[in-house]
Amino acid sequence: MSVIPHFEARCVSLVATMDPSRPKLIKALMGLGVSTTLCAYFTGMRGTLFWIAGTRVNYNVRVKLHRNLLLQEAAFYDSNETGYLLSRLNNDVNKIGNVVSYHVNVVFRQLAQFIFGSIYLLKIAPRLALYAFGGIALVGWISMIYGKFNRYLSQKVQDSFADGTAVAETSFSMSETIRAFDGVAVESEKYENAQHKALELEEVQAWGYGTHKFISDGLQYALKTLLLFACWRAGLNGNLPASQLTAFLFYTDFVLESSNEVGDQWAKIQGAFGASTSVFELIRRIPAVRDPPRARGADSAASGLLVNGATASKPIVTLDDVTLKYEAMESPALTHVNLGIHAGDRVAIVGRSGSGKSSILRSILRFYDPNEGKIEIGGKNLKDMSRKELASLLALVSQEPDLFPMTLMENVLYGMDKDATDSVTGEQCYSDDLRKRTEQCLLLSGLPVGPGNDLNLTLDTRVGEGGRGLSGGQRQRVAIARALIRSPTVLLLDEPTSALDSQSEKCVLTALQTALENCKCMVMVTHRLGAVRSLGVNRVIVMEKGAIVESGHPEQLLRDKDSLYTLLAREQGIVAQSIET
Repeated sequence: MSVIPHFEARCVSLVATMDPSRPKLIKALMGLGVSTTLCAYFTGMRGTLFWIAGTRVNYNVRVKLHRNLLLQEAAFYDSNETGYLLSRLNNDVNKIGNVVSYHVNVVFRQLAQFIFGSIYLLKIAPRLALYAFGGIALVGWISMIYGKFNRYLSQKVQDSFADGTAVAETSFSMSETIRAFDGVAVESEKYENAQHKALELEEVQAWGYGTHKFISDGLQYALKTLLLFACWRAGLNGNLPASQLTAFLFYTDFVLESSNEVGDQWAKIQGAFGASTSVFELIRRIPAVRDPPRARGADSAASGLLVNGATASKPIVTLDDVTLKYEAMESPALTHVNLGIHAGDRVAIVGRSGSGKSSILRSILRFYDPNEGKIEIGGKNLKDMSRKELASLLALVSQEPDLFPMTLMENVLYGMDKDATDSVTGEQCYSDDLRKRTEQCLLLSGLPVGPGNDLNLTLDTRVGEGGRGLSGGQRQRVAIARALIRSPTVLLLDEPTSALDSQSEKCVLTALQTALENCKCMVMVTHRLGAVRSLGVNRVIVMEKGAIVESGHPEQLLRDKDSLYTLLAREQGIVAQSIET
């Protein structure tokens, strides 16, 4: 590309001087044609390669960011809204890809053009070239200052967009609640405020860009005018022949254009870096709760030891002087909690709202690490166990089960490896054995999917986003089937019947009794004390203000008229029964 001005100047010189030599003109035209054709070819190739590079950068950054976000501890999501993170994952990463596919592409092209053009300028007229470089350095310095300014503003703009996306995501996911309480105007105002803040910053960006272009282009034209005057003086003094003066002017325009474009694109690259600052911070963020370093293959071996290591005297789950405090709360959620759960135990954790019941479950699942004390499963500290180990030992049935927009079978088998290969497509799939086991687990949980079932469900029925295609009770049964197929050591139940009607509750309780036959112990958090009897709970833990205040067999606690458990039970119309021997 750098030789194009040479042939252009040659052609213009031959035409301007009316040179009668046809061979010279043909040679100059052929040189111009070949050089422009090669330039077009390499421009296309460069554009293709940089485009591919940009898409691969997008792919790699998105995958790494998504994975690292999933690895973050529960407390991270307490302080970062989903919409905010989605904005980082989509909008901000796009900025990074655009830098590689377009801006860096242009910078490399213009930088090469600048370097080779500068060589020709120095070759033609070194002294005049140094004048040109002085002006170019001034323009470059101004572009560098503007780049830093643009980087700062771009980061603020993307932060505002992320806040707006968070508001939008929340409003869409809670649309029914918003309409029910006439909150459309409130949410619309929140979103408008976030967008208005971004608009104001973008307007500042626009004025900054316009000011930068005015100054840089003005300096470029002033420099070009001075160089034209200098070339005129050099021509009058006979220092340079007319043909070289023409070539110098062409190369001057060539170099000034490229240097100005480099400065402009550099400012845009700085802006993209500012916009993507949060992306790289999130990628580098180390989770507060993370797997310990270990050799490969240790998970399966350790899990096997834990499953077989429970004895009558050794608890399966141990909470040893556990204190847990959330960042957003002043008082601890748990205070010096000591608890041992043995094989065969069916433990119910009860108490009023905010007493710390769910915090015990979250701690056992290692969503949070305790600030003091330790939690063990099978005598092994949770901090020394990987997420894979925990998942092989624990199964959770929550109050509002999370179902994915996939088939029933895929929801039940979620997290389990596909163990077969499709003979037609060659893709990984679930074996017929796993399909049969899934169907059986769904049947045991009270949700038949075999031929002729009343709901016309099959293993391949898609449940919709969040399981919207199923009722609350049906979603609970899918969650129970998900636990059943894993035969967990510890079954964790978080208010499993609180959101159900009486008929659905009976079906779910029946399914849970089946699930209890396939696990070693159960820990249930509940407000509905009727489930304590229905599931054969043999030990109740009563929580108050983050501490265990009572513990014992539910019927024994009911016989103590002054116990907190008796008070809670009386509020629900539950009275003491005799203990079966």
